Amino acid sequence: MDPAQVAEDQRSITSFYKSQPLLFDGTRRIVSLAAWLYDTELIFRTSHIVERLQVSLASRCLVANARLWWMTHGERALPDRTWAHFRALVIARYGLIPGEGAGEPYRDPEIYRDMQHRRY
Repeated sequence: MDPAQVAEDQRSITSFYKSQPLLFDGTRRIVSLAAWLYDTELIFRTSHIVERLQVSLASRCLVANARLWWMTHGERALPDRTWAHFRALVIARYGLIPGEGAGEPYRDPEIYRDMQHRRY
């Protein structure tokens, strides 16, 4: 791998974790999943995380039941490892998120109330 790419990846990884991403434990509450997806995608955008790192970083934010599901089923079901496919797989497993259109987060005030103290 190119040393410049390695350095860029390290900067992206450091930036991602400095943003203190939410963890997702696999609860079936739509708001919990929606908040996690929204927060993760916001960090991807604001930290300029390249797509090749997105699934790897997001999957490290899965804990408890969600981590077990990912290790035993999800990872094998995602050979291409793109964020779009990962997101669809997580939504299929943990619940559909109603939104205003393709790729739109669930619009619920609880998401924003839960996240109002976060700084980006």
